[in-house]
Amino acid sequence: MNDNKGVWIGAAILVVLALLGLWWLSTRQQSGPLGVESGNGGEIPALESRGMGDFVSTERRTSTNVADIAAGISGASTFASLFSSTGIKATIQGVGPYTVFVPTDGAFSLLESGTIANMSAAEKKRLVQYHVVSGRAIDPDAVKSGQIMALSKDVLNFEVSTTDKTARVNNSFFIKAYQGRNGIVYLVSAVLLPPESTTP
Repeated sequence: MNDNKGVWIGAAILVVLALLGLWWLSTRQQSGPLGVESGNGGEIPALESRGMGDFVSTERRTSTNVADIAAGISGASTFASLFSSTGIKATIQGVGPYTVFVPTDGAFSLLESGTIANMSAAEKKRLVQYHVVSGRAIDPDAVKSGQIMALSKDVLNFEVSTTDKTARVNNSFFIKAYQGRNGIVYLVSAVLLPPESTTP
């Protein structure tokens, strides 16, 4: 009896290890190379287009610019404060197009204590810039998996899954889309932290 129990435990451990290995391989494949640049701020490689309506609802506010939409989303006051205080809101009032990713207040509360408070002014500005794509409104009806360059000059990774009907930027899920006059705003589930700087 004890021998059979040991066999079952060993088999369960092997299954868990196999699943972890598959998960690790899939995350490695998603990260891919980062060198995506073009004159319009980067292009998402056309892997497969899916209707965004399958993944997130879209509210149309075509008489309002994206800067005002991003600053006024209910439950996202932490980002709105950083958006204004870093001066990024003022820089995206023009024609655009722009895409802005707005993390919820709940997303900020999940960060390690002091993450934002301990940032310098330049780091806060880069953080907010990492939530903005200039020169492209990522269409809510045609989001594709791939990469695009953020305003901070760092790469954002996109994944659209038809299996579980979700769309993500980095590890953040799209919650809702707001179509504005000069682009699109997405409410997202996590703060997008730019990669660590490699400059000394």
